[in-house]
Order: sequence, then structure tokens, then C-alpha cells
Amino acid sequence: MNPRISSPLLWLALLLGACSGGATDGAQTPTQEASEGAEARSCPSTAPAPDPLPHVTERHRSLAYWLERAGEGLDAPLMTPVQIAAHNRALTGDADNGLPIDRASLERAPDAARLNREVQERLTYMREKLASGDYVDAAGARVDPETFADRPVAAAPVVRIALAETSLRCGPRVDGLFKVPVDPDFDRNNCSTVRPQEPVQILMRWPNGMSLARTRYALGWLAEDAPLSAPVDGAIRHAVLHGAPMQVAAGVTLAAEDGAELSAEHGALLPRDPEDTSRVLFADERGVHRAPAASLRDATRPLTRRAFLEEAFSHLGRPYGWGGHAGGLDCSRFVMDVLATFGLELPRHSGRQAHSGTYTISFEGVEDDGDRLRLLDAAARRGVVLLHFPGHIMVYLGRDEAERPYAIHAFSEYVEPCEGEQEILRRVDRVAVSDLSLGDGSSRGSFLERVTEAVVIGQQIGPELIGVASPRAAAPVVVPEASACDDSLAVRIFRSPERPHPGQPMRVMVTATEELGPVELALIDPSGRRRAPELHRLGGPPFTYWAQIDAPEAGRWTAVLGDGPNVAACERITVTPYPAQPETVHPEVVWEPRFRWEADTEALFSAFVERLFDYPVDEELTWPNLSVLLLDRDRNLLFDHFSQGEEERIPLRPDCADLPYFLRTYFAWKLRLPFAYRVCTRGRHGNLPTCEEQIRTPQWAHEQVDAVEAFRAFIVTQVKRGVHSASGRTHPEDSQTALYPVPMTREALRPGTVFADPYGHLLVVARWLPQGSDEYGILVGADAQPDGTVGRRRFWRGSFLFHPDTTHVGAGFKGWRPIVYDRREQSYTALANEEITARAGYTPYSLEQYAGTTDEFYERMEGLINPRPLDPIQVQISLIDALDESIARRVVSVDNGERWVRDNGGRTMEMPEGGAIFQTGGPWEEYSTPSRDMRLLIAMDTVTGFPEVVRRNPARFGLSDGDAADVDAAVERVRARQQEALQSRTFQYVRSDGQSQQLTLADVIARARGFEMSYNPNDCIEIRWAAPEGSPEMQSCRRHAPAEHRARMREYRTWFSTRRRPIY
Repeated sequence: MNPRISSPLLWLALLLGACSGGATDGAQTPTQEASEGAEARSCPSTAPAPDPLPHVTERHRSLAYWLERAGEGLDAPLMTPVQIAAHNRALTGDADNGLPIDRASLERAPDAARLNREVQERLTYMREKLASGDYVDAAGARVDPETFADRPVAAAPVVRIALAETSLRCGPRVDGLFKVPVDPDFDRNNCSTVRPQEPVQILMRWPNGMSLARTRYALGWLAEDAPLSAPVDGAIRHAVLHGAPMQVAAGVTLAAEDGAELSAEHGALLPRDPEDTSRVLFADERGVHRAPAASLRDATRPLTRRAFLEEAFSHLGRPYGWGGHAGGLDCSRFVMDVLATFGLELPRHSGRQAHSGTYTISFEGVEDDGDRLRLLDAAARRGVVLLHFPGHIMVYLGRDEAERPYAIHAFSEYVEPCEGEQEILRRVDRVAVSDLSLGDGSSRGSFLERVTEAVVIGQQIGPELIGVASPRAAAPVVVPEASACDDSLAVRIFRSPERPHPGQPMRVMVTATEELGPVELALIDPSGRRRAPELHRLGGPPFTYWAQIDAPEAGRWTAVLGDGPNVAACERITVTPYPAQPETVHPEVVWEPRFRWEADTEALFSAFVERLFDYPVDEELTWPNLSVLLLDRDRNLLFDHFSQGEEERIPLRPDCADLPYFLRTYFAWKLRLPFAYRVCTRGRHGNLPTCEEQIRTPQWAHEQVDAVEAFRAFIVTQVKRGVHSASGRTHPEDSQTALYPVPMTREALRPGTVFADPYGHLLVVARWLPQGSDEYGILVGADAQPDGTVGRRRFWRGSFLFHPDTTHVGAGFKGWRPIVYDRREQSYTALANEEITARAGYTPYSLEQYAGTTDEFYERMEGLINPRPLDPIQVQISLIDALDESIARRVVSVDNGERWVRDNGGRTMEMPEGGAIFQTGGPWEEYSTPSRDMRLLIAMDTVTGFPEVVRRNPARFGLSDGDAADVDAAVERVRARQQEALQSRTFQYVRSDGQSQQLTLADVIARARGFEMSYNPNDCIEIRWAAPEGSPEMQSCRRHAPAEHRARMREYRTWFSTRRRPIY
């Protein structure tokens, strides 16, 4: 969402409709109750709000209470001064409407055409309001619209300093304007209030003697007698507008050396003396004075939770004032003033503040209060949270012990429902702590219901919110001097092709091990022009940014990634006039490594895999082979990296074991990285697979001269023949392997990680789709089939099969063992498990996958995929949806088997022996359903067992661990909804007699034991659907599998009853 508001009329509408706390979008503002004895009525139209407000105790109004509730990390910086400076720079100088939001912009004359357009639109808007009677004077009388007649603006700006609080009027009229009925507290001609010692840019004198002026946050008119200093210029003006200010921490009287004094209020900002930074400057009617700064503090301090809450609570009880009327605070001024004490220069009005944080979370489509609160809780763990709805903004404090949410804010009123359909408008008119249920049941709704955005100021987005947060735009990154242009392992810049040239698009890729927040990737071409191509983002963690220049000019380029002055990485890139020539290779080497596997190259490998499979996840896509994917120049980040058209020359058709190895080999070759694999046994007859001590590397004798042909021969004849599915199922503690087990963390399970199931299938982690506001997160894996077809699978118990028993097999998530190449010795070394853990920069070796039960493994994974608490009812329904889809696919599969039997004259289909029933060839492989039925049984267990998952993990579902009664009630609600949904979902199959048979999902669940023996296509379709023996449904059965088949099926039944396939 664009954080900038381009229309001056929209800006004025926001300004004039902000911060009452209740009145928005044309709703009436509060009116004084004129009738005597109104309070005695049962439902007065207006009444004072109780003090304290409903659900607020003295504890809730205590700073100490909320500091305690905030928990650990109170003094950890949410933003450093450098980050604050970058944030301000990103918000500075809204070129669309000319409104400044930083002090420095007051030194420059505004664009004349833009200023004239804005002033004329402002005056037109005010004239329309007067002509329609929407605005009247304090007595309720009409005002002549020509009071706001158009005037040409010829700015001759000078900077002065406000000496006392003064009103900045929306139009050139000193007196107020009001809506009918008149409420003197809501002057629609009061755009803002200028505080003492604030700099003001005077633009021109208006014919009525007023001055058109602007502050760092607003444009308007000042009265002719407004208390202003004489113009300031030179070093004084520079200090006032550019210097790092000092802040008055508590009310103090400053005494200047020349005898002048200033009574400064808490929060006032004063510039440092450019001649002596131990002094500050202040102005009065006689001029500018210098005073010691000993009693002041630096305003360029880190933003921390403790300091922020201390500032916010210092205003508690302060009067509300629309536009700063009578020294009060409206909602946006409260937020702006608190954050200004940290050097953060937010816009003046709530609508613009809502898009001026580190990132914004939209609540559109999030209707459930529980979902809203879970989002707010996650946001509060990342930083300061502001809550916005049209016309109002507040500071979120968090929840109390009763889980009730609270905020502190400056507001005027709220609406309370009364008898029948009547309502009371309760006047607050102060900075107060309130809970977010105020207004519940009224025509306006509660504050929580009305929130449209949560604005987070502080830490980066994080995994809980990455799917729902929109970061602010980055500030234009500062390009460092050539001597300071550098990157690092943590943030590394890569380019492709290996030798960029004008005839081929140049892709610049930046990897980061940590989230960087808002960043810009600037590319400076050889002539010094700044290019800002579209920036694409991948993943997290690790995080990747990339952009492309289609036809780069030859010469020296500079790539810079950062946010304003905060430069994350810089790299100089040479674009040569011509592409690289074909490379020849030594007959005993396919490629020699030039670089190392470290944090940066591992991060780029993850980005390569993720982007390769970056297709809409809801599309059931498959590809005939891996080459089709690699030939996609948009998704293959290393497409034609050597400028030799190499993808066309390397046909790759992997099976499930080949796919992860092909991806790793291809990437290592392209980036000139070490690569090695081992030849392993298959581990038959209950023995674990083991691998040979020797590692196989690109030091391989061949007959090729061309480097591409040498690689093709190596990957097709060596790697493909040397690896198989058992290569990934070695024992977790074995170091003599190509893969090793990794921790169950989001950082470790990055794209490119391999998943080995216990039964002979390998997948590659391809992509994490983050949890959204109303969508669950998804982990996507990629796999290949024996025919070379490549596809994708979502993570769930039926697709990523696992058990922690390592007696016969080592399943689970595994990373690529680091390979180190010694250029001097020309030798390769594979790091042992303990070496991996000891060396920084590698994903640690870990056995935690095998420490718990199978259920605990899947529950832990679900917590990574969906880090925020989930609605248990919605999860239960999604599981039933998955079961429903499995049944629909099985209907088709069973019908296909029936068709085969009919087409083949009832011929008996051969049944394999042992574990081969799950993986073989011929008709059995195509028409039997043992693997499908195993997954179906697992899906049934997942559905029926889910209520107990809620009981075991209440926090995962937003429930309190300590409230057993609440958990029991939630479990029963889930169970009831489960039964309702299972009974209501139906499907049909055609019986042997041609009649349609309808079943419910509840019937399927009840027949679970029957589905343990329902996979043989030689049985009638009634048996395939587990019809109970002796039932009317079973009477139409006319076909049975041979007795020897049934005997073997009874022998194999334990595999299905325990939901564990044999190791085969």
C-alpha cells in the first residue's frame, strides 16, 4: 500500500476528520447537552465518561503495571539512532503534495506550482463547506465564502521560531468554523497548533494580514499577531533545521548567558549551539539566546519499550484538544509528540501515521476478534504498535491477566449502547487508558472491531507476520565511496552471468542471513546514472533480493543495497564488452572450485531452489523433467550463467533420489563450488544403509574438452548412477554420508534441504508460504517420479512420512554436508558431524527430530509453518477438507481399477509380495491403492485425533495452559463441529449392481478397519469401500480377490493398522 497521500483534498479531509475517537466519516461530533437535568434521564444523549473508564483499574493506569506486562527486553533497542535516521529519510519530502515532514525541508522553498495548486484546492474546499452551510461561525451564523477567495501565491520564505503556542489555521481566517450544532471544542479551522520553540517557514503575507506558513508537518495560516521570533538565518538556521536536538525531560527554566530565560515544558526540543554543543539555543522577542544543556537529554536516543512507555504515560490525563486546542493533545499529536522524543519525525495526522511505521498490518477481512488479537500480540512482540481506524490512532499496550486488550490514547468520546436502540455519547476528553471493547454493541462498534491497520515501529517483520505485513518504502540508499564499497558473508551481492556483458540481461542478487527490513537496491551505471529496477524478494530465512538490467552498458557498475544511510552491502561489478568464450577443461577435472560453501553461497542455493519452484501453490503443476524448469530464464536465477546456452545442452530427467543431487550439483558447478557425493548400500533386510569412505568429486577422468559437455557427462553418468533413495536414509549419527540431520527450526529447514521418508522417497524443501491474516502457512516440497516427472507436495502427515525410530532407517530433514576444497593440495574433505557444529556459518548438526514421538514431530512442524495461534475450529475443518479431497481422488482411482477389470474380462491382477505392494510396476502399480489407503488412514487419524492435539497444545490455539475448564470446553466445541462436518459431507460410488451408494465421511471414519484391507483391485467395489460384512450394501458384491491374496493381505494388515509401511 502506498504510504503517501497524494491528494491535498484528501489530506485536508484527514486533517479535519481526525482524532475525536468516535466521530468519523461524517458522523456527528459530540455536542454539549443543553437540557437542564439531562444527566437524570436514563439515556442522555451526552454524558461524561466514568473515571476510570469501564474495565480500567488503577493498575491499568500504572506505568509500572505495563512495564511488567511487557516482559523481558524492555531496554533492548527497537530502533537505533541510525535506523531512526533512515526511517525519517524514507518519510521525508512527499513529492506528490509538497508537504514537508522533516525540519530540514523548511530551509528550501516549496515548489511554486505545487504550492499554488495545494493552496487553491484548500481554499476551494473551504468555500464549498461555507457555501453549503456545513461550516458556520461560533454563533451558528453563515460565513461569506469569499473570505476564502483564491489568491496567487508568491512565496518568499523566511524561517522564524514560535515563541508561544499558536494556532495554525486551515484557512485565512482567525476565527473558528464549526459544524452544526456548534461544539466549541471542535474548531474545523484549527489545523494544528505550533508549539513554543518550533521552527516555522513563513511563505507570504496574506491580504488580511495573516501569514501563509508551514511547519515540518502542516500548512496553514498564522494570525498577524502570532508570537514569532525575528527571521533566523546562517548557522543559527542550519542548527535549528538540521542539528540533532536536545529534549527537555522535565519542566525546566533555562537561563541564558545574557540573562534571557525560557520556561520549557516536558518534551520540548531545542537545537544545539553550533559553536558549543554543550549549549542549546532558544528564541524570544529579542532574538536567539544560548543556555547550558546540562538539564536536557539527547533526543537522538534508541527507541526502547521502556522509554516509549515512560513517554506515553507522562501524558496520561492531559486534556484532549482538537488540533492542539487550548494546549491539549489530539490522538495523532499525542503519537507524534511521544515518538519525536526519540528523533522520529512522523506526519501530523492519523491517516498518514497509519502508513509511516516500519510496517503496517491490514485488518481487512479479519473479522474475528480472536484473530485480530492474535495478530496484535504477534505485532507487539516486534515493536511499538499503533492501532488505526479512520479518524483515530492509539498506542496498543497489550493484554492484562484477563486477556483483555488495552490502549493509551488521546480521545474525545465513545458511544455506549443504552435502552432499546438508544445510545449515550460518553465524553472522555483526555489522554486515557482504555480497553478496546469501548463502543461494543453500539452503532459504531467497539474500538477493536473498528481497527483497520496495526502500525509497527521497531524490529523487522519476523516469521509470525511476514505473510501479513507491508513494509514501508525504503529511503533512497546512500551510495558509499569506492573505498567503502563492500559486502560480507551476512549480506552478499552476486551477479549472473558470471561475466556480464551488454548482450545478456544482468541479474544482481543479494542474500542476507537476517531480515533487513525496508531496502532499496540501487544500480549505478558507468555514466553515474542511478538505476532502480524492480526489486524482487524471496524467502526468509535466508532472505534474497534480486533485480535485473536487460541490456547493461559496458563499464564499471556499482550495486548498493540499503535504507538511506544504512548501507547493508555494496559491490563493484564490471560489465565487459563481449561474452565469455567457451571454456575447455582438464581431462581429469570437470570443474575446479573457486569459492567456498559459506553462509552466503548456502543462502543463494536456497534462493535458487525457491525461485525455481516459485509457482502458485494452488495450481497442481508438474513438469516432464528438470530441464524444463531450468530452461525457464525467469525462474532459474543462474540461467545461461556461462553465456554458453548451457541449459539446452544438459538434459536432466531425475527420479526422486536424483532430484536433490541434481539441484546441488548444478548449482555447485555454476558457482564454482565444491561438490561431493558417496556411493551407499541400499540397507536391505533390516540393515541401515551405509556409504563408502571415499567421496566422489568433480575430479573425474573424462574425454570431454568442452566444460558444458564434461558437466553433462559427469551428472548423467556418475551422479545419477551413484545415488539412490537409500543415500538419504543413513543413520543420523553417521558422518560418512552426503547429508546430515538438522535442527527443527525455520532457519535450518530452508529451501534446498532434503527430506528422506522411511520408505524410499526423497523430497526437497522448495518454498515456505507464510501464514496470512486469514490463510494458513504452507511448506512446499518438490519431488520427482521414476519417469522423470517433477512435481510439488504440501507438507502433511500423508506426504512427508516420518517416524523417529532409527533402528533400520534414518528419516527426516537433512542438510548438505559441507565440502571443503584445498586448492593447494587439490583435495576435498567432507566435514564430520562434530566439525559442522563447531564451525560457525553452517546449519548445525542436530538429532532433535528423533528425540520425541511421531506426533510431536508433526506438531513441531505445524508450529513452524503456522507460528501464530490458530483457530481450532478452522483447523479441524481444514483437516476434514483434506480428507474430503482424498476421498474424491480415491473415487476416481477405484473407478479406474473397476474399468480395468471390465476391460480385461475379469482377469485377476497379479499382486506383488511384501513391501513391493507399495512400489512396483504394471497394472498393480496403476490400479491398486495401498499407498493411497495408507495416506487415507493417516488422514482419518489426523481428523479424529485433532481435538486431543488441541488439548495437548492449548497455546497453539490461543488457549491458556492454566485454564483446564476453558481447554475442555474448546475441545468439546471442536469435537462437536467435527461430528457435524463429518455427517454433512457426502460422496457416492457405483455398486456392482449399477446402483448409486451414498456415504458420509462419518461412514468412512467408522470403516477405518475395513480400509486396512481395501486396496486390492481384484475385490469388488463394495469391499474397496469397506462395506460391512452382511450389510445391505455388501449384498451386491460379486467379486473377491483370490484366497492367497487375502491371506497375504491379512499378513500385511499390521502395516496399515500401525500406519507404518515396511522398509523396502
